[in-house]
Amino acid sequence: MNTGEVPVNEIRSGLDERLAFIEDSLLAMTELVADRVGEVTSAMLEGDVATADRLVAADDDIDLLSLQVEEGCIETLIREQPVATDLRYVVAAMHINMDVERSGDLVSNIAKAVGRLQGAHPDDHVRDLVVRMSAQAQLLLRRASESLRTRDSELARSIDELDDVLDDLHYRYIQHVISDARRGALDPQQSLQLALVGRFYERIGDHAENVGERVRYIVDGWLPEAQAAERAKERANDPEPRPSRGLAVIDSIAESRKIDAIRRDFVSNVSHELKTPVGAISLLAEALEGDPETEDRARLTEMLRREVGRVGDIIDDLLELSRLEETQTSFDRIDVDSFVQLSVEKVRSFADTNGVTVATVGLPCGLEVSGDRRQLVRALTNLLDNAVRYSDPDQQIVISVDQLESGVSITVKDDGVGIPRTELERVFERFYRVDRARSRESGGTGLGLAIVRHVAQNHGGRVIVESKPGEGSSFSMHLPSAPSASP
Repeated sequence: MNTGEVPVNEIRSGLDERLAFIEDSLLAMTELVADRVGEVTSAMLEGDVATADRLVAADDDIDLLSLQVEEGCIETLIREQPVATDLRYVVAAMHINMDVERSGDLVSNIAKAVGRLQGAHPDDHVRDLVVRMSAQAQLLLRRASESLRTRDSELARSIDELDDVLDDLHYRYIQHVISDARRGALDPQQSLQLALVGRFYERIGDHAENVGERVRYIVDGWLPEAQAAERAKERANDPEPRPSRGLAVIDSIAESRKIDAIRRDFVSNVSHELKTPVGAISLLAEALEGDPETEDRARLTEMLRREVGRVGDIIDDLLELSRLEETQTSFDRIDVDSFVQLSVEKVRSFADTNGVTVATVGLPCGLEVSGDRRQLVRALTNLLDNAVRYSDPDQQIVISVDQLESGVSITVKDDGVGIPRTELERVFERFYRVDRARSRESGGTGLGLAIVRHVAQNHGGRVIVESKPGEGSSFSMHLPSAPSASP
């Protein structure tokens, strides 16, 4: 044997140690989240704000385990170069890590709701359903953990049925919350907060179901998309000879499946996003109808106006996305100074109301880009608006302009709550929110960054985000320079 080679048994030993470390961290994280589901439920039912605050702060423990898994997977891929089943395990572990970490975020969201529910008095049916949803969510997480530990594909498969039970509990829970709101036991804000709490429990179950699917992938390579892939192969292998169209058929099927998946996700997301404000409008309208008190009517009317405005904002952003996707961008020479200043002025009042200052750096710059002024103003306004929403009073937002070798970089930096590293790749997805509770409280639609990305792409540019939790975020829009004017 060459003295420079590492013995196979030593390589295997190192790989096994890394895989064991990843699995131990995943199992510990899943058990920790399951335990905290029970703790946060007790805190909510008892109105224990101190425990709830502790659980919010303790989310760092879950993030630490998640980081260990992530780094362990990366180290394994780089140093050990796993193959076959080992590689499949690492890929599955990365997905499981994401689902468990997001379940931890949902626990934190429930904990944040505890303080907002002070003074709420849901009936015994609602309280009982909260306990049952919590117990079912814990069962799902522990079933997922056990199936991973034992590599039991059948156990993993059974998680689907358990999640159906949780979905049914969630449906009944929502019906009781609406009933409580209608009879006046809950005010509209409390009923909406309780509805969100129910959704958080349901989402924990969805993540546990995802873990089960990844365990099945580890065991035998099964994936939810397997049947669809088989159908695609069957169509691609049509017995009729089509030598000149074979590739086109495969591309068409793949594109069709992709479009169908996007359409399903989009419709589902729109439905969920509109359900909450529309439900609030219905409850507020009923409350107004039966409330003769002038002072209460004024308060309810203002809440109704706010919810109607939220629906209007979502619809406006949906229409804007549709225009960006379907309309060809017209290119004019745009003065960067002017559209940056216009964007700042558009958010000035909102920033002042929230006690946030906006400063500019690098203006005037005298630079020009080629594009659509309205689109560029909308994109930059969205970045500034987002920065204000996620900043605390007395903080500052800085918008800076820098010249690049082949274009212009416009950066919006805030000192707000920041974004976890695991969420950075998803912030530009439609309706995706890192902190859903805060976003909805501040009036966000979940579409602003998706619009920014489309505008940048329409102009041949891109958007880059850098962020750390607690240290703020920086969004940079890179745009090509306008071509030199003809002599």
